[in-house]
Amino acid sequence: MLKNDTIHLESDEVTASLFDGDEVEKAVNKTYQIHRKYIVNPIKSGMVIVDQHRAHQRVLYEQFLTNMTVHHASSQQLLFPLQLHFSKNEMVLIAELKEALINTGFVFGENDGESITILGLPTRVSESEVSVVLEQLLSDLHNGIPENSFSQNDSIAKSLARSPAVKTGMTLTEKEQENLVNGLFACKEPNVSPFQKPTFITLRVEDLDKKFAL
Repeated sequence: MLKNDTIHLESDEVTASLFDGDEVEKAVNKTYQIHRKYIVNPIKSGMVIVDQHRAHQRVLYEQFLTNMTVHHASSQQLLFPLQLHFSKNEMVLIAELKEALINTGFVFGENDGESITILGLPTRVSESEVSVVLEQLLSDLHNGIPENSFSQNDSIAKSLARSPAVKTGMTLTEKEQENLVNGLFACKEPNVSPFQKPTFITLRVEDLDKKFAL
């Protein structure tokens, strides 16, 4: 969940490594944030430079998609129910998406045909973001997400990963940087965001040597 410009990612033991082969420095010893946009992580052969926004989108996308697939997700209960109003067409679409949204961690109360009552949220969506997240989802599904999606669940996971993801310009603590890097490389497809944009690049020592050889 993002709150007060911080992120909290799971700290489960990460068994995936950045790369295959002997060159890998598996443990993240020290990370650095550059221009509140990129996270630099040294590895044995040089460094990995991670785009924090795209990386967090990938982490959230895979988590949401997994939750919908296994029908299990953690929720955070709201102290006070949240009521959101939508048009009739939007209410119809929300009704169609309700089961999938429940599987991501949303908890719904009764609705009156013009509004929905939300009792709980996915742990990675804050109360201040929920209306933006749902409006983005409805807009994406109405207009069609440009990138290819294999299923409705895939489309929902992509859309839900947009708004809560760490933004460019957000300052992250060293622990948050490390958690994000570890979370990215624990993903099934860490190389690209859900929207097929590169999440990281590598800069090898040899590349630096060539720059200094000029």
